[in-house]
Amino acid sequence: MTADALSSRPFVRGWLVVGVALFGISTGPAAFGLASMGLVSSPLAAEFGWSMSQISGAVSLMMLATAACMPIAGKMVDKWGPRRVLLPSILVLAATFLLAPFIRNYAQFLAFYIAIGTVAVGTNSVAYMRILSSWFDRRRGLAIGVAGSGTGLGFAYVPLLSAALVAQFGWRGCYIGLGCILLFVTLPLVFFIMKETPQDVGLAVDGGIPSETAQPALGGSSLSEALRSRDFWVLLAVFVGLAFALYGLMPHLVPLLASRGMGEAAAASIASLFGLAAFGGRLLIGFLLDKFDARRIALIFFSLSAIGLFALTLSLPYWAFVVAAILLGGSLGAEVDMLAYLISRYFGLKAFSQIFSVMFSAVLMAMGTAPLIFGIVFDRTGSYSSILALCAPICLVAIGLVLLLRPYGAKARGAALSST
Repeated sequence: MTADALSSRPFVRGWLVVGVALFGISTGPAAFGLASMGLVSSPLAAEFGWSMSQISGAVSLMMLATAACMPIAGKMVDKWGPRRVLLPSILVLAATFLLAPFIRNYAQFLAFYIAIGTVAVGTNSVAYMRILSSWFDRRRGLAIGVAGSGTGLGFAYVPLLSAALVAQFGWRGCYIGLGCILLFVTLPLVFFIMKETPQDVGLAVDGGIPSETAQPALGGSSLSEALRSRDFWVLLAVFVGLAFALYGLMPHLVPLLASRGMGEAAAASIASLFGLAAFGGRLLIGFLLDKFDARRIALIFFSLSAIGLFALTLSLPYWAFVVAAILLGGSLGAEVDMLAYLISRYFGLKAFSQIFSVMFSAVLMAMGTAPLIFGIVFDRTGSYSSILALCAPICLVAIGLVLLLRPYGAKARGAALSST
């Protein structure tokens, strides 16, 4: 069979890797650690007498610990390879959940969530994105978008699963169930299916046939070289600003709408649309990245964010808030997926994990502090108007900064992997 005929066949193995990454990310700390919190918080408060601020404070510590340790994980991935970091981290995360039922005091509860953010930090998206960037070039945007939607998938099924486990077995049974999924489903899937490069299974990038003399080349910039690049700091400013605006809004969307006189059921339905739009937005953005210049895609979706945030500052009918939620949720998909894609194009794969983890660490800091700042502003002013009035211009600034990004040049879509 000729190379052309083989290259035209469906890239089954590569998309199987994407599917495992999708599921793996859905079982990561973001979904399992955060989405289950709402279901175990009441039983924990009832048993130990902890306040909701004490329980939610553990999640904040987890996010801050993740932000601090993410660059270390990125360096380990580039030095040792994604699998050598990912597999032990999944095992540690599973063990952490399985040991959670032995919690007897608040210090142990804090240690549980800090462990998720430190020793299990390798289960976050860094290793998965590094593997996908090795498997795909022409369809890299779609692959990253599909896998990145795993976070939204996790936030969709983990609450339902946690509710069933808590109802049947209590909060201890919930943590044991989550740990068993990691140990008996995620770990075997990653071990048997997720190979680091297509060359490991006799394929080339995008499902082609590797030539007998070809060797996989990982060109690109080192972390120190990236830090001296204008594009690095532009991307950092853009995505940190967007993370602050969008993730600060997420936990406050329902109370914000309620403060406008909207009923709880209606506000909750709009919040649900926000999450569904985020899931769909990731898939759409991933598809578009393979077709068009990523800078143009960024301009469009960041503009939608600005429109949605501006709409929330006004007194509008129900349908207008529905549209605003869809615009904001759809643009939320630009956060990690587009960042990973742009880093792979601007800086290559040589130190991809280190560069991505440094930027993502800063994004996590914005994610972790923004909800607190939103809450402080509301407590002091009695409304969200002033903080929303700040966030809409942040999106406009992000639009302006995107214009400063240089073209890919030789790193355009479909270029040889050694060029990227």
